[in-house]
Amino acid sequence: MQQQSSAIFDFIVDSLRISNSPFNIIDSELIMAQCQVAVPRTFFTPTRIETQNLQMVCNPEYLGKYPGSELVIKGSYRLQWFIDGIRERGLITAGTFTYDLDPRRTQREIIGILNENEHLLPRFFFEQPTLSYHPELLVNFRVSFETDEKKEELYSLEIDLVNGEIGSNLQTILTGKKLHPTPPKKNLEKRRIPYREGYESLFNHLKWQLQNHDSSWVKSAQNRWKEEVQYLESFYHGNLDDDEDQKEAEASFYRRLAEGYRKFQPMIKIHIVNVGLFYLPVVHYTLESYEGKALPSLIYDPLRHKVIQASIQIPEMIKNR
Repeated sequence: MQQQSSAIFDFIVDSLRISNSPFNIIDSELIMAQCQVAVPRTFFTPTRIETQNLQMVCNPEYLGKYPGSELVIKGSYRLQWFIDGIRERGLITAGTFTYDLDPRRTQREIIGILNENEHLLPRFFFEQPTLSYHPELLVNFRVSFETDEKKEELYSLEIDLVNGEIGSNLQTILTGKKLHPTPPKKNLEKRRIPYREGYESLFNHLKWQLQNHDSSWVKSAQNRWKEEVQYLESFYHGNLDDDEDQKEAEASFYRRLAEGYRKFQPMIKIHIVNVGLFYLPVVHYTLESYEGKALPSLIYDPLRHKVIQASIQIPEMIKNR
């Protein structure tokens, strides 16, 4: 029961975060949120958007502690309301890229990758392959760079929820690919990273990327701010004579100065555009060296056409042609 309550609690928090709804969490027990709700039109009124204040707990034991709160559990109206809302907005997409494992074809693909640039020959034999599907969380972010002007950029990041590898090209790779809307019925690798931790890893990775972002937009805003200050100084301090006007002008000057400072202050805001959960194929090959020694398994990503070696470097397993 406790585990299910925690899972529902995390789902609600993730849903609020994805939809950019403001919320607060009290002692990891109560969620206080503001959600935009579409009120259907009636004969007398048109469709309108209202802000709904919600207080939610996911454990019946907390109802007495937080009077007026709503219990959100499996089968409840509110839980289904969140699920339906996410589906209607199209914020979450799921799909499986199926891969038909043909050992000969797969081996040719792997050898082709090894030969592609270095003209290298493998020094091992391929043994029996196994196919599994890794869940990958894809998040598309919209980043706003705001001063008195505003520009936006899109960032797409993904994380493998089995091994934690982060990338930035899955959105492009999946373009034009045929995806099945349901998870694979077999060979699904167990998720080792919770969804929330995966999202936080992507969010932190994005913040790290933004630390190295071109800062010319900040410098441009600073220059415009200096021009604004010079204009205000010349306007307020150059044409006033009597003391009363001077006092009013000084108050107005500092008020305008504060307003301008807030307007030109650089800010970066991160918004979630949408989220995808994709099940992607991974092929594991057991290998045997020419000398008959067992080697660590070779890992092949057929969607990205990438060969990975877990324990030793591939160059140690190949020789020049």
